[in-house]
This record gives sequence, C-alpha cells and structure tokens, in this order.
Amino acid sequence: MPFSSDLAAIIVRHALAEGANETAVAGLVLYRGGGDIPRQPVIYKPSICVVAQGRKRLFLGEESYRYDPNNYLINSLTLPIEAEVSGGSPQQHYLGLSLEIDPELVGNLILQMDQYQDHRHNVGTEDIIAATPLSDRLRQAFARLIELGDAPMDRDILCDSIKREIFYEVLKGPRGDLLRNCVRSHRGANRIAPVVHFIEQNFHRPLDIDVIADVAQMSTSSLHEHFKAVTSLAPMQFVKNLRLHRARALLLSGAKASEACYQVGYGSPSQFSREFRRLFGHPPKEVQAPNK
Repeated sequence: MPFSSDLAAIIVRHALAEGANETAVAGLVLYRGGGDIPRQPVIYKPSICVVAQGRKRLFLGEESYRYDPNNYLINSLTLPIEAEVSGGSPQQHYLGLSLEIDPELVGNLILQMDQYQDHRHNVGTEDIIAATPLSDRLRQAFARLIELGDAPMDRDILCDSIKREIFYEVLKGPRGDLLRNCVRSHRGANRIAPVVHFIEQNFHRPLDIDVIADVAQMSTSSLHEHFKAVTSLAPMQFVKNLRLHRARALLLSGAKASEACYQVGYGSPSQFSREFRRLFGHPPKEVQAPNK
C-alpha cells in the first residue's frame, strides 16, 4: 500500500468532523471533506500543507497552485487567497493537513545548516508560495506527528523533534528557500512581510493607506506597487479581506453580526454587510449561530 494511503488512514482516525479539526499538537490542523468544495475565499497562514486524498488548487491573483498526495505546498506569508477542493466524494473523503511554520525552530535549523555550504539555498527568490514533490520521509514524519495526539507524554517529549525533522526536510528540498523566507529577508518580500505582520496585529484599528505607508517607510505609490507584486492585492484590499475573514470566524464562534462588525474595525454595519456578501456570496446573518 502506498504510504500516502497510510497517511490518509491516520487522518481519518483523527479527523472525526467535517472541515478543520484542531489537534493536540500545536500548529497542526487536520482537514476532512465529504465532497468537492467550490472555489471560495480563505486565509492561509505561513504553513506547510499536505493532501493525503483528493486535490487542492489555490488562486492568488492570476497565478494558481495545485497540490495533491504527491506534492505539498509551502506558504511563507499570511495571505487572503481562494481555494477549491476536488477528488472528494461521500465514499472517499478529501483529507489533508497543515502545519504552521515555527520561525524559532526554523531559524535555529538554518543557523546549524549554514555551517555546511552544500545545504545553503539561494534566498533571492521572489516567490512566497509554491508546490513541490512530497518525499516518503516527509509523509512518514507527518504521520508520526499526527499520532502524537494520542500520547501526551510522547507529544511533550517528541513533538519539537519531529517538527524539526519536517522543517529540516523542507529546508533541504527544492523549495527550501520559501521556508527560509519566513525567518529571513529576501528580495521579493523583505519590505512587505513586516507590513503584513503589522496589518495582522492592527486590522481592528483604524487603518488607511497613509498609516500603512508610514509603517513600510514607503510612499503610498511605492507601497501599492510592492505590496501588490507580493500579495496580488492592494494594501487596503488586503486589510478588508483580512477583516472579513476574521469577522466570519467570529460569527462561526457565535458572535452577533453587529459585534463582529465593530470588533474587526468596521464603523458601518451596512458597509460591513455589503462587503461581506460581496466576498463570501451571502450576508453575515447566514453565518451566525442559530441562537444569535
């Protein structure tokens, strides 16, 4: 049996609900779906993403990225993006996982690896996201990481070592440069990544292009050009999309639409409702918990 089937079986045992399943392993999320999922907006954090069964396609501006049981995805920057899932069915679920990148673990690995010239990678890439072949060693490491969720002592003692093994294999791989991009400056996003981090931490506050340009230490026109080149979105479009995704998460957790509106930085409920519908295809009230 191919090891990808084993990984799928392990995910089935641990992902008991449809959709995203949080695990006891920090940063590890398992996904299970009973059919194809049409293209829809999502937020991708810096992470390594694996499909064990089915196929997934991401859309970022005019570019698209496909990954499947033979190829995994590396994403080096928080991105509002669109995704679709295919190859799932009620008889054969879509199954996948994501592991959030730990900058401290990756940074320590880079320091060790850079003592060996053969393991240095070109860090001049402008890419921030890419798919690359998934090795058996990575499949096996992810399988062992998932299994740690069943054993608290093993998890406490072995979790970081298995994550290090995963990040090490990714760093050695053909697109290890993207993982390096999460902790080191690079030509494409070295000036934009801090701006994205600032927006992530302050999206709920009043933000305009002048405030963001001041943080970036760029003119507004230069910021717009560089930001869109990296993320495929204008800065204020990025802010809006991030706010709306955060609002949707609040609604799913039981918040009222009015609460979500103000918590994510909107001052006008009607504008919030209008832009929410435009992005997700339905009004906020359709996402609210029934008791709200």
